[in-house]
Amino acid sequence: MSDELSQAQFEIIEELKRIAKKLGVKQVSMNDFEEHREISALTTVMNHFGTWNEAIEAAGLVPYPPGGSNREPIISDDELLMEIILLHEQFGKPPSDRRMNSHGKYSVRPYLARWGSFTKAREAAYEKYGIPEKE
Repeated sequence: MSDELSQAQFEIIEELKRIAKKLGVKQVSMNDFEEHREISALTTVMNHFGTWNEAIEAAGLVPYPPGGSNREPIISDDELLMEIILLHEQFGKPPSDRRMNSHGKYSVRPYLARWGSFTKAREAAYEKYGIPEKE
C-alpha cells in the first residue's frame, strides 16, 4: 500500500472511526462493520487494504489477534468439566446433553467443540474429578 490514501481508503477509515465511536470501542469487528456501515461493503475494504487488520490499523484502531474477534467469555476446560460433575451430583446420575442444555450453566456447544461429543466430555470429567458417589 502506498503512503498516500485514495479517496475510497480515506472514506473507509472515516467509516471505521465512526463505527468505533458509535459503539464506544477501540476494536471494530467485521460483524460490527457489516451491521453499522453506511458506505462500502466488506469486500471493498479488503480490496483497498488487503486485510481487515490493515484497514483497522490505518484507522488507528486496535486490531484483533489472529483467529478473529471473540466477545464471548472464554470458558476453561476445568469450568466445563466441573459443571458436568455438579449436575451429576445434583441429579444423582450422569447428565445427558439434554439435561446440560436445560439445567447446566453452559449448553453442550462448547463441549462438542472441545471434545467432539458430550459423552467424551463427560468421560474426561470423570477421569479428572472421579465419578460422584451417591450420598
